[in-house]
Amino acid sequence: MHDFVVSEPLVIIAQDAGHGKVLARILTEHGYQPANADYGDALATVGVVRPRLVVLGICDCMQGHEVAQKIHSAFPEVRLIVLVPEGEYRMGLDFLEEGASDFLFKPVSERALRVALDRALNALEVKEENEVLKAKNKILESSQQLCRQLFDEVPCYISVQNKDRRIVRSNRQFKLDFGACLGERCYEVYKHRTHPCPNCPVEQTFNDGLMHQTEEVVTTRTGQQKVVLTLSAPLRDENGEITEVMELATDISQIRELQDRLTSLGLFIGSISHGVRGMLTALDGGLYRLEKGIANQDLSMAADGMERVKVMISRIRNSVLEMLYYSKDRDPNIQTVDVQSFGDGVANFVEPKATKHDIRFQKEFHGVLGQMDLDPETISAGLVNILENAVDACIEDESKERHFVAFIVEGTHERVSFIIRDNGMGIDRATQEKMFSLFFSSKGSKGTGLGLYIANDVVHQHGGTISVDSKVGQGTEFRVELPRKRVRSLQQADGMQEDSLHSAHTSQV
Repeated sequence: MHDFVVSEPLVIIAQDAGHGKVLARILTEHGYQPANADYGDALATVGVVRPRLVVLGICDCMQGHEVAQKIHSAFPEVRLIVLVPEGEYRMGLDFLEEGASDFLFKPVSERALRVALDRALNALEVKEENEVLKAKNKILESSQQLCRQLFDEVPCYISVQNKDRRIVRSNRQFKLDFGACLGERCYEVYKHRTHPCPNCPVEQTFNDGLMHQTEEVVTTRTGQQKVVLTLSAPLRDENGEITEVMELATDISQIRELQDRLTSLGLFIGSISHGVRGMLTALDGGLYRLEKGIANQDLSMAADGMERVKVMISRIRNSVLEMLYYSKDRDPNIQTVDVQSFGDGVANFVEPKATKHDIRFQKEFHGVLGQMDLDPETISAGLVNILENAVDACIEDESKERHFVAFIVEGTHERVSFIIRDNGMGIDRATQEKMFSLFFSSKGSKGTGLGLYIANDVVHQHGGTISVDSKVGQGTEFRVELPRKRVRSLQQADGMQEDSLHSAHTSQV
């Protein structure tokens, strides 16, 4: 309620000029700036003064309604207080229905008029405040919509996690690749783990309130692996307490793919240089024996020297070819081989090692064998690597008295499957998802991390598939399936190249 109005303009419209002047004097004492008008110049006066309040004194009902309607039509924002003859309650209601804010009976008291004007001003201020709030709400809604759009359209994964490490919000890209995972824990979604990740950035942010960064390998719901750079940041309430943590993960797989290829080539060249040096030394020795044999006419020594030269040249050639394999795409050297003979040759590489460690080695052939098209050198190397891993898994497993490794070859008219099964220590889910990544090794310093990556790569180059099924403590089964006849259309070649690149996207972090 306004006790005193400071310079509030208003217009008093009255046919009785004397009555209007009295009202003007009274309202001037209460801080108003009244302007008087009669019915004839009412509209013009309101247009000049532009008041928020108008007091309309009624002498002629018909003319009064006509003036009120004109004011409402021209100035709908004006608050109109009507003075009606005493007892004309119905007339007052008619004016209220037509838009007046209040009506008073004449003769009007000073207090009643002041209260009516104060109520009209309060209503105007409430309306104006509501309009301001509506404008602010519109701006706020627009800002919130923009924030939601930015949150959803950012080309990375965003999740918000509470103190229980459960996902409470996620953006559109996260939902596309990992599903609607509200209420689930991030390590279950990203890593398929049953316990939190070591050095979890979200946990560290909850503890110290700082941003933290890590690099991780995550797996989408379709099984695709991605290398992501994660950043965690705290979200605080009005008291400054950390209630949630936002984790932002950016896919850097393509960057790591390029680094992996360069690192692969560098490591391979570094490791092979020692072997080449030894082969060159042996080549010098062979040439020496060859020269001596010719000089001394010792055919036996010359033949021995020549054989050594041939062997060393062959080894050097193979090493160079392997270097080229890593430096650029290499097409397999496809040959038609006898399946059983090929399988026997693979098994013969590993069976002595298994027997030496008292591991029962089973070799089985089933179905249609015959012949098939493949690169015997690369496929044999990949299968031998998997078989040796199976033997190692049995050697390291001390929980069982007896171990076995089975090498099973199954053939149909269209495909040949090579199955390698063991009852060793098994492989956990997280390792299974990274085991075909470049330089990932679960053997520590005993492994280079190249074997399974190479096996996966050459199998895909043949248009085949490689899969693993394992349970910790029970054993592992690898299944390599290859088409019997290798038909390469342009579409298949493109698909295989994409698979090969996908395999190189991930690395051990």
